Amino acid sequence: MQPFEINLSGMVGLGMALRVDGFRIVYAAVTIFMWLCSTMLTPEYFGAGKGKVRYHVFSFLTMFATLGVFLSADLFTTFIFFEIMSFTSYVLVVHTKKPDAVRAGSTYLAVAVIGGLVMLMGLFMLYDLVGTLRIVDLKDLCGAILNNGSETEISKLTISAVLILFGFAAKAGMFPLHVWLPKAHPVAPASASALLSGVLTKCGIFGILIIVMEIMAGCEGFGIALYIFGFITMFAGALTALFSTDLKKTLACSSVSQIGFIIVGASLTLLLGEECTLAATGTLLYMVNHSMFKLCLFLSAGIIYMKKHSLDLNKLRGFGRDKTFLKIIFLVGALGISGVPLFSGYISKTLIHEGLVEYIHLASSGEVILTVSEWLFLLCGGMTAAYMTKLFIAIFVEKPVAENNGTEKVKIHFISYLSALLPACVIVFFGVLPGLFMNGLGVFMSGFNNFTLAGEGEEILGAISIFSLENLKGSAISLTFGALIYIFVIRRFLTVKDEQKGRVYLSKWPVWLDIEEVIYRPLLIKILPSLLGAICRFVASTIPTFVAKVVLVVSKGIAKFFGALFDRIVMFTKDLAFKDLTDKEHPGLEKVRNGIRKVQEKDEVIASSISANLLFICAGLCLTILFLFYLLFLQ
Repeated sequence: MQPFEINLSGMVGLGMALRVDGFRIVYAAVTIFMWLCSTMLTPEYFGAGKGKVRYHVFSFLTMFATLGVFLSADLFTTFIFFEIMSFTSYVLVVHTKKPDAVRAGSTYLAVAVIGGLVMLMGLFMLYDLVGTLRIVDLKDLCGAILNNGSETEISKLTISAVLILFGFAAKAGMFPLHVWLPKAHPVAPASASALLSGVLTKCGIFGILIIVMEIMAGCEGFGIALYIFGFITMFAGALTALFSTDLKKTLACSSVSQIGFIIVGASLTLLLGEECTLAATGTLLYMVNHSMFKLCLFLSAGIIYMKKHSLDLNKLRGFGRDKTFLKIIFLVGALGISGVPLFSGYISKTLIHEGLVEYIHLASSGEVILTVSEWLFLLCGGMTAAYMTKLFIAIFVEKPVAENNGTEKVKIHFISYLSALLPACVIVFFGVLPGLFMNGLGVFMSGFNNFTLAGEGEEILGAISIFSLENLKGSAISLTFGALIYIFVIRRFLTVKDEQKGRVYLSKWPVWLDIEEVIYRPLLIKILPSLLGAICRFVASTIPTFVAKVVLVVSKGIAKFFGALFDRIVMFTKDLAFKDLTDKEHPGLEKVRNGIRKVQEKDEVIASSISANLLFICAGLCLTILFLFYLLFLQ
């Protein structure tokens, strides 16, 4: 389709711009579909609980902000909607207001705020370097710098891209900025978890695609770094999911792993250059597929939670053995995310794998390392199959534990089942008829800003035989890995057989192995404040005496001036307030006057302290303004 833009000049000062093209239409539709399905579950999920109105208000604010991210035509607009989305979705995370939800919300908000500030710094640098943030203009301008620019310009562009990547990667859940996903998903309502995993992480991927396709296109070093982090994210998420015994936490860790697959596909899009059709198409389709997987699985988890009010596998064991409808829906999501043929996940995973194989053949060096990475790709796919098998067998196959025999009779209405059934149908239709659905979707999404993968009517999937013996072999190897991991790792080391309780799932993940608790919180709460405090004390102790005296004299003069001014204002208002009471007996008047006297006694000390701080702030602002004028005159 022919893309078009809408410019809203004057909005939020600098103006905003929206763009409509194939990719944006598809993801706007995916966003609306996901909100539709998740909202279908919420009335019954919340029941008579409090906070439903608040949840729906912030849920739809988040939806509009998410649509704004996907439809943005420049990075300034992207940033505005991205930050709105971060703050409104925070309310969804802390909805229950329980201690673990509040703590998870603080982690989510900290990652969002820090990521947003770092991204903003990168956007400032990028704008200073190329003079625009309009996405369709970035490829030519940044390409000219990468090809013909000086070393200083290339370094500045690379630094700005890394800073922007930091902000988007934090939202996407890329290692090591993924810490919020395993914390936020389990405590948020199931409908919110589906949105956090299925859509909000894709806003981060959207930004990463802009970086690899527009800003750093052709920079092999950047692509290799992203490739490495993609594999680390993929493996780390799958490993933690294997160890988890909490249903929603397993799905959250799975999201981290699946984001790793998508990031690997994005890195291959950059590394393969003009030969990237398969990898890029696989990446775009994987985004859509993963949204459907997590919508199906998280809403199924919500239905399970409504019945059992627990997410612990040991309490859910055998719960769904006689619930055929729910069992089929969950199985479809599990098979899809595991990449089993005839389900949509197989198509996108195969396309990225084909891109990986193509890059190995084209690479001039490091073939052994790349071959190892291909096997790691297949292994992570097998790990996905293993932990999804663990969930399915634990909940829907094994014999129920004693307390499940008396499961409370909570009737779930069909509308709640329908919310999970709709994405399950999409997964099946896309997988069984890839030529009809997936190919058309891939072609329609292929026009991504300046990045065109296919012409109108072109057969992207026709470039390979998607169900060829070679591609089925890759899937078979991955699923074999999954069967071996389930039998020899999960069944032997992560479960024990108990005569009374049956099979018990063990949580053997080391408690201390938590990046947030070991590194981030100590760094932000203890180390950095102590370090900055020491620097401030050192600077204060090295200021010459006469400078300190001048500052104190000036600050005292400023304090007295404003103090006298405010005193006159206070006395004037006091006279107006009490002029009819001065000659009358008023019990409370003397207390008010005594309070005013006490405040006035401390006024000079407080005013001097505030004035001194204001003076230093003013000096810093003046230096900042002078620096900005300096940059302006340089241009």
